[in-house]
Amino acid sequence: MCKPRQYTFLMSFADDHTTHIINALTSINDPASRARAAGDMLNSIPALQRALREARQEAVLQMRAAGASHADVATELGITRSRAQGIAEGKSTAARKKATE
Repeated sequence: MCKPRQYTFLMSFADDHTTHIINALTSINDPASRARAAGDMLNSIPALQRALREARQEAVLQMRAAGASHADVATELGITRSRAQGIAEGKSTAARKKATE
């Protein structure tokens, strides 16, 4: 499976920016300010995760519309067939974990 150039760039971009964010965070001298900044960053993660899940679901649905089966999608993404189906249906791992707790 060949990864497109945009994928490689995006992952590199995310890694670089994550490193910069962590470095900036750890450079805050005042512990209270550093803790507040870390908390603010953590609070922003759910919105990011939601947007990423939606983007992934849209891509999987496009693959399905182009004729790929759930098994085809699973093979391409390196996941199980049932996980590919769950993504297409908008089911998240977090929701499944909450249901079983």
